[in-house]
Amino acid sequence: MEHYSALTTVNTRLPKTSILAAEEWHKTATLDWKEERALNLIRTVLRKGIEEYGDALKVVVSCSFGVDSLLTLHLVRRVSRELGISFDTVWNNTLNEYPQTRLYAKRLTEEWSLNLVEARPDTTIRKIYEENGVDTLLKRKGDRSGGEGNKEPVVEKCCGSLKHKPMRKAIKENGWHIMFNGVRAGESRQRWMSARRDGDYFYSSHTWKTWVCRPALWWTALADSFNYGNNRQEDVWNYVRKHDLPYNAIYDMNAVIDDAYTGKDVIVDRMTAEFLVAKGLNVFMPRTGCMACPIPIRRGYLRYLREVFPKVYRSMLFQLGFARVLIAEMPEDTRAELLEELNGFGVITEKTEEAVLDRLEDVIEWKPCVFDDVGVDKRKQPKKSA
Repeated sequence: MEHYSALTTVNTRLPKTSILAAEEWHKTATLDWKEERALNLIRTVLRKGIEEYGDALKVVVSCSFGVDSLLTLHLVRRVSRELGISFDTVWNNTLNEYPQTRLYAKRLTEEWSLNLVEARPDTTIRKIYEENGVDTLLKRKGDRSGGEGNKEPVVEKCCGSLKHKPMRKAIKENGWHIMFNGVRAGESRQRWMSARRDGDYFYSSHTWKTWVCRPALWWTALADSFNYGNNRQEDVWNYVRKHDLPYNAIYDMNAVIDDAYTGKDVIVDRMTAEFLVAKGLNVFMPRTGCMACPIPIRRGYLRYLREVFPKVYRSMLFQLGFARVLIAEMPEDTRAELLEELNGFGVITEKTEEAVLDRLEDVIEWKPCVFDDVGVDKRKQPKKSA
């Protein structure tokens, strides 16, 4: 761990060879080895912080109250007790969180005596969509496809206004020197690329202007959306179960969105969800964050919301204006078939997109699943029963 101690606000990152070596080591390491390395990394970072800032050292754990944040919080808590260091916990409350997350945040704050700081936005998701419109729901953050000068996707504006801006303000107001978070490389290709660029400890001179440590950066989970050649073992949940950590109830609200499924319960707990996924069934496993975020649409999120959180689903269609864009995002042949079908059964009188929007209540009542498959990655689409 000596090479971490050599980093400065000028020499901000480890050499690329060291970062790649850490990635490679984690590909075959056991959970026990990863856990010990994470604890040693946290010790090194905190001791370095004590040397540099003394009693003025201010430490924070960024926590979404999701499972990755939970294990990071638990790891930091173990080391901070050992070293006699206090720390804050900052929650980026977007005001668009699952009710389960809000209740869990309150519970964990009380049970673990967390010094919780809430970073809240000065706007709402509805205002963001009203001011910017809904151009597309299928672009990821950073996507500038579609020609020169193409504007950033609305999801990027959302993240910037609801998460990044409030967090930058909180860091500035509280003067934190070190921030721990639960970011992991396997969450997406974008995060894997940033993991290879920054490593698990670096000074963020541009975005956060503070030291950032990601102890579980190279840990893996079976539900990861991106496999960068790791052993794909279940580090995250095995750690939670090993230490019997209380977790967010949203993780026991997984929905089987597979037409080949013949079981009685559509909403299943985490263990059952993992079992069904291992059998090859499509199960939507939610993560914490904004309920109205369109990013998970590719994984079947619209069907999940329709079945589990119908009020949020309706709000996205009507109040946020998602319905118009979803119709436009349909493949042309699918949209034509839908218009023909709705017209044939008298739900609409004209075979136009506007007619669908004018009679949207009737359309949803007649065909609840109308938007279920829009934008869903074909590699992840539910199997159709024979």
